[in-house]
Amino acid sequence: MTVAIAPLTSEHIPAAVQRYDRWFTRARRPPSQRSWLADGPVRGEELLGKLQHAPGLEACRALDAEGALIGHLAAVPLDLTPDDPAALRSHPHSALVPHGGHALPAGRETEVLRALYTRVAERLVADRRLVHYVDVPAGDTATAPWSDLGFGREIVHGLMAVRARGRQPRGVEGLGIRRAGPGDLPQIGRMAAESSRRQRGSAVFKPQPEGPLAALRLHYADALADSRCGAWIAARRGEEIGMVVVVPAAPDPVTPESCVELAEAYVVPSARGEGISRVLLATALAWAYDSGHRHMSARWHSASLAADHWPRVGFRPVAYRLSRTLDARIGGPAGTY
Repeated sequence: MTVAIAPLTSEHIPAAVQRYDRWFTRARRPPSQRSWLADGPVRGEELLGKLQHAPGLEACRALDAEGALIGHLAAVPLDLTPDDPAALRSHPHSALVPHGGHALPAGRETEVLRALYTRVAERLVADRRLVHYVDVPAGDTATAPWSDLGFGREIVHGLMAVRARGRQPRGVEGLGIRRAGPGDLPQIGRMAAESSRRQRGSAVFKPQPEGPLAALRLHYADALADSRCGAWIAARRGEEIGMVVVVPAAPDPVTPESCVELAEAYVVPSARGEGISRVLLATALAWAYDSGHRHMSARWHSASLAADHWPRVGFRPVAYRLSRTLDARIGGPAGTY
């Protein structure tokens, strides 16, 4: 059956919201997720309401034979400055399909997505945006249609419940944990930059330009002065060997209310394998519970050597960022390359 594609404009948003809410409710609860892993609010109306006003938005809708909306796709341009820490994780001239940016009909996911993406991707490539990202809930329902188009899992978004203190991790001999404050910005910034710099290596191979790394050293200045955030430093024999930083997390379809985000976690390579990260995480979880938070989120590169660590300590995947990088030789009018 042929899929008709047409522009997605403000008059179509109510129908797109209904389609998104139904699709997301079906897609975000794969059998592997446990019942205690709370969902965030769907927020289709809020998400699409913001998207329609995004500058440079590339959006279209799919129609069935009767002309009814059966799916949509909306990509937002990403343009990052040379000193933006976000450029450590995302290409500075790319595009993102965020939560709310697409919905598909059951049974025709790949067919409809291919038709939508063909239209949107053509415009993105014409603007020399050759790196495309999409946020999807975990599970085959959401990821398989994108995999059929060449997208791969790049970043995992995990979530864990924050409970009252239970069994604590075994202590590490000679280790001290202290709360970090504004005066600890040099140490927190140094370790955050070193953690990010390591993503240059195998098998992540993520460019880590020096400009954003320098900005990252100062990025947590406000967090260290904010009582809603928490940061701790691990030290042994006078040497600072690890840290953790948690900040409030904005609710979204995979992030429930009352959630904090594990923004940074680092242990120097020479001290890894001793359980230091577990002690730091337990400290942050205890603070989060006492502060009224009931969930903690974290994000990590799926190709990182530490990717297996986070599920082992309790984070369950609830969403992925998928990516597709097109051959940089593409250029000029269609059909000339």
